[in-house]
Amino acid sequence: MTFFIDANVIVYSGSDDPERHAACEEILAAVARGAVEGRTSTAVLEEVWHLELTGRAGAIAGISERAYAALAPLLPVTDEIFRRALGLRVRAMGANDRIHAATALAHGIGLIVSADAAFDGVPGLRRVDPLDARAQGLLQPAR
Repeated sequence: MTFFIDANVIVYSGSDDPERHAACEEILAAVARGAVEGRTSTAVLEEVWHLELTGRAGAIAGISERAYAALAPLLPVTDEIFRRALGLRVRAMGANDRIHAATALAHGIGLIVSADAAFDGVPGLRRVDPLDARAQGLLQPAR
């Protein structure tokens, strides 16, 4: 099952928080070794890169480049996706998250890994919290 990876998963994989770091690092490592099918977009990596360059997420130097190496090829953000994002009517969801949700949906991905509960209100998209051990079972390859 293919899933979409939100920016916070990448950022947490480089964080100092032991629980968040371990859970998110494992998800990205599983994608990198081809054990699971995780995808992300140019918009997600731009968001991560912005946080990295500004230092607003702590000491995560190099995380954008490492994430790119693990997650390329990236999903594009197109005019169609931007229009779809404009049409999302989800309370308390910012512009970046609307673009992330629309990107996943436009590419037929109905599962997003994110710590952000705002994705819970997006029709057609199911969120898996990277810290929820039960929900993480959804990210395992089919046997």
